[in-house]
Amino acid sequence: MGQTAGSVDTDCGDTAFVTEPLTARCREIAARQEHACVGISLFNSYFKRARVAELCHWATAGYETVQFHVPDTPSEFTLRALGMPPDKARRRAHENGLKMRNRITAGIAALGLPCTEAHILNWRFLRANGSFRILHRAALAHFEDNAAFRDLCLRESRAVLVHRMPPGSAGPTDGQVRTAVRYFLADIPLLVDTPAVTGVDSSVYCYHRTTPFVEALYDGGLPIRPSPRQGYVVVRAPH
Repeated sequence: MGQTAGSVDTDCGDTAFVTEPLTARCREIAARQEHACVGISLFNSYFKRARVAELCHWATAGYETVQFHVPDTPSEFTLRALGMPPDKARRRAHENGLKMRNRITAGIAALGLPCTEAHILNWRFLRANGSFRILHRAALAHFEDNAAFRDLCLRESRAVLVHRMPPGSAGPTDGQVRTAVRYFLADIPLLVDTPAVTGVDSSVYCYHRTTPFVEALYDGGLPIRPSPRQGYVVVRAPH
């Protein structure tokens, strides 16, 4: 994508987050401060307890409404792709989802705020949400029908697996990537239209980095487009 729409340092306690809206439109949406959807990765060491607490502080201080995307059930497909038996992968994903949920709850409670079910966008909520299901089906259809879309999704999943493969391994097979991509496909609805899923007027998806898929999405290089009410903000800590 090249240039972002500029970065801003945001103080949050002892942590100064650097926020980078991906486009000028993303910056406009972020400036409304209406809703932040903070992406959490279950098996990423970035999301330690202290970091999650800092994100809770940053998000609740800056946005009227905050929700955390906790992809608990879909995460099992990453584990299955790495060779974990399905039942064990399901349990591990569930356990780590609960761990992240507890970190979020503790982070919000430490601010003197109540943490409710509404703060957590997990699979139980998403699979029952009609707008999410429509967006998810659309992503699955594009994956089957559009080669460029499919290749970019597979590229995202391959990159995740490469970082988790044993040292010296030959890298993930096509079959492993095909299994893992089910996780990524479940992320797409919230990257495209969180307002439709959550019922808010506008929203920014917040994560600590961007990806080739996200950049192509906001460059208009994919057969799907983000909602005019949807933005993306890279939120990086300096350490």
